[in-house]
Order: sequence, then structure tokens, then C-alpha cells
Amino acid sequence: MRQLLTSLISYGKITTTEAQAKALKRQVERLISRSKDLSLVTRRKALAIFPQKNIARKFLDQIVPQFTQRVGGYVRVVKLPHRRGDHAPLARVEFVEEIKPPTSLPEKKSSAKERISAKAKNRVAPKAKSVEKVAKRGTKRAKTTKTK
Repeated sequence: MRQLLTSLISYGKITTTEAQAKALKRQVERLISRSKDLSLVTRRKALAIFPQKNIARKFLDQIVPQFTQRVGGYVRVVKLPHRRGDHAPLARVEFVEEIKPPTSLPEKKSSAKERISAKAKNRVAPKAKSVEKVAKRGTKRAKTTKTK
């Protein structure tokens, strides 16, 4: 069931048998309802349920805030034709609303190495003196030293 839940969060909809779809719907509805306050306890429970941190983060940062105004009915189960091989009844589980990406992503903190390399890239090299100027200067000095 955890894998079905993870797939639903990551893809937005999944196709499975009707029995599993009904059980999954019950779990998703309960999980979203309990996670609405976004407290530390709910964050830890989400991290315990989902095997990957990025899925738990997506659930807490995108899905739960989108359904805060809704009282229930976050997921729908749509019946599909029977599976060809074993004639099992299929159903698609999907969110009622389309999951939108977050409006603003938190900025990633840069490491010391990245800051140093960024400074090195932005640094402008001093202009090289033209060869002619250097040659003229050398001849003037040579002339002045000879005359003295």
C-alpha cells in the first residue's frame, strides 16, 4: 500500500484493481485530513510513511496546502474496463484537483566552494599592456641611461 501511495503522490494518478483503489482512497483521504496543520508530528509521519524524502516533501509542500480549504473528497476512483488477462476489475485513482507546482521554491544555500568559484568567474583580469608601449618604454630607458 505504501508503494501505491508513493506512486499516487509522484504521478498524480495510478491504475490498479478496484479493491486496492478503494483501500488506497481511504488511506489518502485520512492522511491528507490529518496532515492539514503541517505540524512537526505530521511531517515526521509523512517521512515515516513515504520511503523517499522528495515524495514526502512534495506531499507536504504541494498537495496538502492545495486541499486546506476542502473538507474531504480529495481523491476520486474511476472504474475502468476489466483487465484482459485475468478479468480483474480495474480502477484509476486520481486527485480531484490538478496538483500545481509550488509558486516559490526555497532558495538553495550555496556552499563555500560554489561561492569561491562564483567570485573567481566574476573577477576581471587586468588589461594586458600592449607590446608596443612596453617596447617604447624600454627604448626610452635605454637612451636615457646611455646619455647619462
